[in-house]
Amino acid sequence: MSPRPRDSGDWDQGLDTPGYRAVRLLQSLIGSRNFRELCWWALLLVPAVLGSAGLAFLVAEVLPATVSGRWTLALAPRALALSRLAVLLTLPVALPVGQLLELASRPGRLRERVLELARGCGDPYSDLSKGVLRCRTVEDVLTPLEDCFMLDAGTVLDFGVLASIMQSGHTRIPVYEEERSNIVDMLYLKDLAFVDPEDCTPLSTITRFYNHPLHFVFNDTKLDAVLEEFKRGKSHLAIVQKVNNEGEGDPFYEVLGLVTLEDVIEEVIKSEILDESEGPRDISVRKKPASLSAPARRKEDCSLFKESGEGCKVKISPQLLLATQRFLSQEVDVFSPLRVSETVLLHLLRHPSVSQEVMFDEHDRLAAHHYLYQRSRPVDYFILILQGRVEVEIGKEGLKFENGAFTYYGVSALTVPSSVHQSPVSSLQPLYHDLQPEPADGTCLSTYCPDYTVRALSDLQFIKVTQLQYLNALLATQAQNLPQTPEDTGLQVV
Repeated sequence: MSPRPRDSGDWDQGLDTPGYRAVRLLQSLIGSRNFRELCWWALLLVPAVLGSAGLAFLVAEVLPATVSGRWTLALAPRALALSRLAVLLTLPVALPVGQLLELASRPGRLRERVLELARGCGDPYSDLSKGVLRCRTVEDVLTPLEDCFMLDAGTVLDFGVLASIMQSGHTRIPVYEEERSNIVDMLYLKDLAFVDPEDCTPLSTITRFYNHPLHFVFNDTKLDAVLEEFKRGKSHLAIVQKVNNEGEGDPFYEVLGLVTLEDVIEEVIKSEILDESEGPRDISVRKKPASLSAPARRKEDCSLFKESGEGCKVKISPQLLLATQRFLSQEVDVFSPLRVSETVLLHLLRHPSVSQEVMFDEHDRLAAHHYLYQRSRPVDYFILILQGRVEVEIGKEGLKFENGAFTYYGVSALTVPSSVHQSPVSSLQPLYHDLQPEPADGTCLSTYCPDYTVRALSDLQFIKVTQLQYLNALLATQAQNLPQTPEDTGLQVV
């Protein structure tokens, strides 16, 4: 049988479905005039929205960040009035909202947090800076050991060393023994406040007295951890070391360099910090932040602070000077207080030409400058050995013996005529002489011919007093002991 054809009612029932009705509605909308106008408005609205969003981003985000980052200090005072006006305008809305937030959160916590941020008591660096420090280690910012300014533990703090410390511009200086990687002490610049360059104080004496602790960190330590250590105030300088497992043998700690608080701060702000000891040229010279590297700036000339003359080359400490004055006053009769007052004797010992030294030449032990006295050669000076050893050859038999510190020779040269030969006088075997009357002036000077020879066996430091200097000391002592006349008293009052 052939199928029965469907009538029009059946077709209408098959097309009356939800999908068919949606298609017919869409066709009616597309064909309508209002839909075409809506499409045109949409095409015009999309570029307008995108353009306004981009303009708002440039004006509200990029431009303020650029201006505030470059002219923050200049714009902040001028924008203060505008900020206060904004606070007053938003106060009716901001105050209730703030109260609600404070009630919703833990009581008092929000207010405390806002006050901490306002007073600057919160985190010293932002989360962005924290992330930077956590991604960097001390090995990235340290100063290599070969570029650090350091001092040997056996250094003597004379004028040259103190001048080099001043020219370095550093306040903390590592001290090493034998090799630079063996850092044993730390010298602060303030430790040198009471150090006199003329005393030639050993550096080890200063470091042992203050005994500053050393701070060590490993090379893989994060910068945020190092910054926390520096914030505790123990030290602002750390020695960077690592465990060396290379080669045979046991592992050992190898010192790589030094890291300072300035290095960490420079890493946070991404810029160099220049102090008064550096110049703009140092930025182009330095390959990395190296606050302890040797300065490349022009060094100041410190020679203006150094006394001129040959006498300043020989230094004698105040303790040794006082001991010498006491020894001469008590052990050597010609310098007793009855002849030379203690004040005059102290001034005499401080004279630049009195303190002298002899540098011993190992290659030429019989050099002429090694001989302090030679037999039958006239001299007019007295010598007291302070440091070093000498060889004394006496008599026709040529007897030789050695003497050390605080032995003296040539006492008779200060008072005895040249026709009298005398043997050497030492503190171990003092000889007392009947001294001739001292002349009233320095015109009648005599020389003294010793019958012995004194030769240096090592570096010497000694006191040398000539006959003329001794006579001037006697005159000065006599002038002090004279009674004052009324005219002198009147002059002193005036």
